[in-house]
Amino acid sequence: MSRRLDGSAILEIVLAVPVVVGSVGVMTLIGRLVWPEQAWVVPVGWGLCGLLLLIRLVENGLGWVMFGMRRPSPQESGQLEPLWQKVCRKASVDSDDFLLWIEQSRGLNAMAAGGHMVAVTKEALRRPPHVLEAILAHELGHHLSGHGRVSLLRWWYELPARLTFLVVRLLAWLLLTIVRVFVQTRDGVDVLISAVLTLGLLIGLAFLNPWLVAGPVLSPVMAWSRRRAEYRADWAAARFGYRETLIRELRMWQAARGGDVRPWLVRVFASHPAEIDRVNRLLRHA
Repeated sequence: MSRRLDGSAILEIVLAVPVVVGSVGVMTLIGRLVWPEQAWVVPVGWGLCGLLLLIRLVENGLGWVMFGMRRPSPQESGQLEPLWQKVCRKASVDSDDFLLWIEQSRGLNAMAAGGHMVAVTKEALRRPPHVLEAILAHELGHHLSGHGRVSLLRWWYELPARLTFLVVRLLAWLLLTIVRVFVQTRDGVDVLISAVLTLGLLIGLAFLNPWLVAGPVLSPVMAWSRRRAEYRADWAAARFGYRETLIRELRMWQAARGGDVRPWLVRVFASHPAEIDRVNRLLRHA
């Protein structure tokens, strides 16, 4: 089975365009400030650095530094490698094209990062072999659909715009703190002042670079696109023969959580769908 971008990956690229354009504007402004005569060097250099993320050696370095992951111990490799090879055989892909990692976070989790990294937590290693195999198949589905590579590139090319928004939020908090120190206000007035200050900063930001405002506006749509990617990875794992295992495991997770108890606003911005929704999609694709 070959790798190719699926609809959710293409949609993620399309939705990222306004924020990436905003990042280009930020880097161009920085170039004008630090090197007015050759302002183009900064945005072009930043753009080329993003392409370096596609190199396997650089990607592996990010596994250590950015994601805080580590390579499996001999015992962990003995547990993971046979299952991973079995999954890859079912998908007709070369298992050596990927590198297994251990994600050092608590809880049951797994991730497909970049173009070659597959990581699981120690809690995932405690699951029965057939369940761990299904989890690995889900992550392979992300890779075969291009989700990991697109997400990594999007992270890099959106970084300047998102850092700019972080600065705006910091300024809004700082201004509100100053108001609270020098003016005795009530809670309702504090909220109003905070909203006015934030709106003023956003208007100024839009005047400086209107593309930057697209980030918060597109956030719910981007979250919806990522939930589609999860459905797609589930569907790929089901094609490899892990449909029933995934359904049973997802139902166990749902029961352990007591259902989807997240507030509706959290669900709108969530990058992962509720377990019941994933189960229903798998049943629909029977």
